[in-house]
Amino acid sequence: MKKLLLFFSLLTFVGVSDALAQEPVVIKEEGAEGDLDIEKDVRELPFRKRLNFGAGISGLSFGNPTSIGVSPMVGYSLTNNTILGVGVTYQYYAFGNFKSNLFGERVFIRQQVPALNQFIGQGYLIAQLENFHDLSDNTGPAYSNPVLVGVGIGSKIGLNFNVMYDLNYNSGRSPYGSAIVVQIGGFFF
Repeated sequence: MKKLLLFFSLLTFVGVSDALAQEPVVIKEEGAEGDLDIEKDVRELPFRKRLNFGAGISGLSFGNPTSIGVSPMVGYSLTNNTILGVGVTYQYYAFGNFKSNLFGERVFIRQQVPALNQFIGQGYLIAQLENFHDLSDNTGPAYSNPVLVGVGIGSKIGLNFNVMYDLNYNSGRSPYGSAIVVQIGGFFF
């Protein structure tokens, strides 16, 4: 009899708890369409809304050699996880008594990788091709064109941190002080 009473008590408790359970409260933003937690597919957006504008600082190294660069950039969201972009770069480079002012172009692609999110949070892979022209009146070395691959952390809009390796690094011909290139920047609007 006790077992039967315990069974009905549990059955009643389960039924009451289901009856008292509340549905999740969904607060809709005025003018919002659909669930705000679901990211809208960027392929449905017009061209202008798929563009992102930003800037960055790259190639930071101080000492011998010294290298610092600034770079505005524009990115286009191909998909929710892929951004293809272009930028221009000004790079100051000094090695001993030799100094140069470099101007260059770059093309990059950034791919969000969900598996990286488990290790470093909003992680992505990045690849970048650069081309530099020496604006100084020097007869110094012809600079190599960096081919950079690496990983980054950051959101699509906001501050990002990239660590890349220059596959085309040649000491004395590279515009960077090392084969490891660090970039800080991102898309801000």
